[in-house]
Amino acid sequence: MNNNILGEKLRNLRKSQGYSLNQLAKAIGKTKSYISMIENGKAVPSMATLKAITNFFGVNISDLLEEDEKDIHLNKESFQFDKDAELIYSKKDLYNLYLLIKNPLLKMKTYLVEIPPGGGYHQEIKHEGEEFGYVLEGEIELTLNNQTHNITSGNYFYFYSHKKHKVKNKKNTPAKVLWIYLPK
Repeated sequence: MNNNILGEKLRNLRKSQGYSLNQLAKAIGKTKSYISMIENGKAVPSMATLKAITNFFGVNISDLLEEDEKDIHLNKESFQFDKDAELIYSKKDLYNLYLLIKNPLLKMKTYLVEIPPGGGYHQEIKHEGEEFGYVLEGEIELTLNNQTHNITSGNYFYFYSHKKHKVKNKKNTPAKVLWIYLPK
């Protein structure tokens, strides 16, 4: 296994899950600089370290060690929501977040976000990457760097994730948004 390929896969996996070097390092009991060295192909992790990393992300060691790029991509192209989607976060009365394609090694993350009336994530967040959303049902209020956008069903948005952002459903009907996140 080429150390650069392993490092690149680890970096993509970490970023796709929204973790910093420091967060991963703390979670597995290693230093930030050591994780950076692995990601840059300058250090080779032990099997114990690989196991800790894969356990943290919920993937198999073979997912990181497989050299053939086609093996880390989809093994199917068509999906059914009730069989393939996974509810990964649910905050009562705020939102449900479904991961539509469960392959942590893919760069682009696709989600279905269900936001009940009065729900959303009301605290501003920012991080690296790009985001796109298409409102399937209802209406949302998307705030980007203190500028508010009302987006109705059939309309969409795109922004760089380094902007402070939050989303609310101020209507009396639920909203559903197809949300796509591409880490940097």
